[in-house]
Formats: sequence, structure tokens, C-alpha cells
Amino acid sequence: MKPEDVVGRYLIALEDVPVYNYPNGTRIGTINKGNSTAEVYSYILKPGQVWFMFDYTIPGTTPGAYYVLDKENRFRLSQAQGNVIVSPSSLPSVDVFPKTSNISKYVVFGALGLAVLLLLRK
Repeated sequence: MKPEDVVGRYLIALEDVPVYNYPNGTRIGTINKGNSTAEVYSYILKPGQVWFMFDYTIPGTTPGAYYVLDKENRFRLSQAQGNVIVSPSSLPSVDVFPKTSNISKYVVFGALGLAVLLLLRK
């Protein structure tokens, strides 16, 4: 499978996979065998190597990423959303919450509209 076919997909580690801060950079952790990765964000091609990139940006912080080297029989593709478990790690802990409705946005707009109507009524 081509690297571009993996972008947007999730991977299952078939072995313990080292995690790096940059391709060929400092090892920062391990994805243990059987664990799922986050969604593959992008990839980097180096001579004879393919590095998959994963985003771990936390809102309000500087964008970040981590990388794993692709090797034959290292991963299998998964359609399900992954939960990456990296150990030990300098990666921050991130809680994933399901998407919520935009009801709070409508409440704010409704309250603002009511305030405007009350002000114009006077």
C-alpha cells in the first residue's frame, strides 16, 4: 500500500514500535504491540524510509507531532478510531471527548438577541 493511502487511517502495531520527536530524531516512547495509533496525519519520505506523522496538538498550545518509521509487517490498517498509548513518554496526556452539539452557541445568540430586543423596546 502506498503511504498516501494510509493518511487519514488508523494503524494497529504488530510489534512494539519506537516513537520519535522527528524522523531519525530522539526516541520519546513506544507504541506497544496490539495498540492503535491516532489517525495518520501525513508522511515524510526519506531515502529508503517512510515516516508516518501523527498530530498531538492540544488546543491553546504550540502544534506538535510525533513520528514512527514504517517497516514491513509493523502495522495493519484499522478503520476504527485509535487511542494511542505511548510508554514511557514525554508526550502530554490528551483526553478525547466525543463531539458535542452546538447548543451552547445557540443559547448565546438567543440571549444576545433577547438583550437587543429588550434594549430596543425601551
